[in-house]
Amino acid sequence: MFRKYIALPLFLIMITGFAATLERPAKITIKNNVDMRNGPGSYYKLILRLKPEATVNQIDQEQQWLKVKTNNKTGWIPERSAYTSGTQPESSPDQDQVTSNAEDAFDELAKGEGDTSGSATASPAQVAAAVKGFAKTFTSQKTNRQETELVENFNGYINPDAYEEFRNKRLGSWTWEKAQSRVKISTDKAPVLDPQREQIGWGIANVIAQQGLIRDRALQQYLTHIALVIAENSHSYETSVQVYILDSEQFTGYACPNGAIFVSKKVLQTIESEAEFAFFIAHELAHVVLNHGMREAKKRETKIRAEQRFNELNQELDNREEKYKKTEQELTRLANQIYEYTVKDRLKQYEYSADYWGIAYVYRAGYDPHRGLNLLQKIYNEDGDFKQQIGKAKWKGTSLRKRIIKIENQIEDYDLPDGYGMSYPEVWHQKIQGLGE
Repeated sequence: MFRKYIALPLFLIMITGFAATLERPAKITIKNNVDMRNGPGSYYKLILRLKPEATVNQIDQEQQWLKVKTNNKTGWIPERSAYTSGTQPESSPDQDQVTSNAEDAFDELAKGEGDTSGSATASPAQVAAAVKGFAKTFTSQKTNRQETELVENFNGYINPDAYEEFRNKRLGSWTWEKAQSRVKISTDKAPVLDPQREQIGWGIANVIAQQGLIRDRALQQYLTHIALVIAENSHSYETSVQVYILDSEQFTGYACPNGAIFVSKKVLQTIESEAEFAFFIAHELAHVVLNHGMREAKKRETKIRAEQRFNELNQELDNREEKYKKTEQELTRLANQIYEYTVKDRLKQYEYSADYWGIAYVYRAGYDPHRGLNLLQKIYNEDGDFKQQIGKAKWKGTSLRKRIIKIENQIEDYDLPDGYGMSYPEVWHQKIQGLGE
């Protein structure tokens, strides 16, 4: 009898101990720079920026996001940014694109908000300081202005509840698993967060914004919601996209390395449905997540150094450390290269790649891929092939006829069921009514 009374408590202790072992947080290591946010999505606010080799405790998981705890703070990071004990970190093919002179750019440019060198994390204030600092100097170089109003929205641009409500209404039957099964994408091959590329992206975006923006907050939010649905189905599902409207009568669009995407008023007036815009934005987003700008800058680096000299920033340099001068100058040189690529017609291989993956992203998100084909066909019918008109407008530097043929073959390979995909033309026209008035 005595043994029976002892056996039950021992059994309960064993069970409790086993359960505690299961619930114990798993220690994981960060393999690249990554933003920890206060929710499982790129649209949530930044809590901390974690640096490579930082260690955190994983306490939960939702789809491809991990809930982690570090420095007495809890937040979410993309699963692909961490590895567990015993596994080796794998660098993204573009992770080392920025040259060695710019490796300390983040720490240098953020030092006004506290030294981050030697620390495993950086605060939102330190990230903002680095971003705004470079955006200001690059804008000054390109436009003789220093306004950085655009950069004020770099953290907390989107209301998570509003976006999730939009996604639930539009994509009620959409699930992450279902999207994943439509077109397989290896997210491990996509570039990861690079602080230097982010700084360059905000600098370029701030310069492009000087062309003039249409300030329509509600419309911007609507367009960004569509872009977020596409981003979540791209190679880099943690990309923090933001859409801005250029007050321009040209059919033009720009994609910056930080996820800022610009569309002209003419684009929005030409497009006739959400699905058409989804393809337009997916095409531009593909340039971002596939890192076309940085790749092209790297390929041209030797030629650019030999044939072209960019103006170097001279403002206030005399009072700065030599290392800081080199940091800023190196970032400026890279930013100039990528800026030239961004605002000019891209090479055709990049356009074909952006079309292919743009259609794939649209398909994964549940939009009708045929609407993207219709958009290109519409431009072709109105203005011709543009084969001999390179440089007149974006989206017109590569043969539209060839692009259309390639997309037709791609969609045919998907073997879509009748009636597949959303379009939402009525909602689209309602949202853009009065644009620019």
